[in-house]
Amino acid sequence: MADKCKCPPAGAPEWMTTYGDMMTLLLCFFVLIVSFSEVKKEEQFQAVVEHIKQAFGMMGGGGKIPITDDPTMSLIKRLDAMRLKQEKQPNRSNTKDPGQKGREAKVTKIREGMVVGTGGRIHFEPGSAVLSEPVKQAVRELVASAKIKGTENILELRGHASALELPEGGNGEFEDVWELSFARARALQEFMITAEPAGLGMNPERFRVSANGAREPLDSRAYTTAEEQLNRRVEVLVSETLVTEMQTPGTE
Repeated sequence: MADKCKCPPAGAPEWMTTYGDMMTLLLCFFVLIVSFSEVKKEEQFQAVVEHIKQAFGMMGGGGKIPITDDPTMSLIKRLDAMRLKQEKQPNRSNTKDPGQKGREAKVTKIREGMVVGTGGRIHFEPGSAVLSEPVKQAVRELVASAKIKGTENILELRGHASALELPEGGNGEFEDVWELSFARARALQEFMITAEPAGLGMNPERFRVSANGAREPLDSRAYTTAEEQLNRRVEVLVSETLVTEMQTPGTE
């Protein structure tokens, strides 16, 4: 008599339970991938990624305390996060507000074009805005070499001073370096406007005068009178804009 077939034990095998759990997890994983395939809300996506990283641990292990700053985040990721935050904030470049409209769509020129330095600097004695004879001769040579006389380009004279050339409270003639730097630019302007033989006799409409005080030193580590000479100066800059371009129509 043949042996009877032994029936398997009741219920599913133990490995099938583990296999089913693994398949369910894989299905959920692929569902998440599909749902994130087209990200339209980058902030929400980044928040989900951060929570997943915190849940699984920074380096793949569990049991770590979540922190706000991720030490494994690369510099590129940090820059991308900063860029994303800036893009969400309205500013001049990305705002959707068209702004208030005027009566006419008219653009007015408010800058005097490109400004080019002549390469020459007029230096002064400490605490003084007087043009000495050697300095006047240097100005004549500068004007001739730069070929700025006889043209109508706008000239900008920028006065500078050294932070240490005036005592506290001024020297009696100038109260501070701002007043001194402006006086230097004005002195050069007067010399260039005055007619020959005392000056150069240039068109007064060409000049723009500004004072920079001690804000733009050429040598920030100058501690002696000789070293500070580079900072005690007036710079002559030539604009590409002509005087006639900046005049009001009908005033010529």
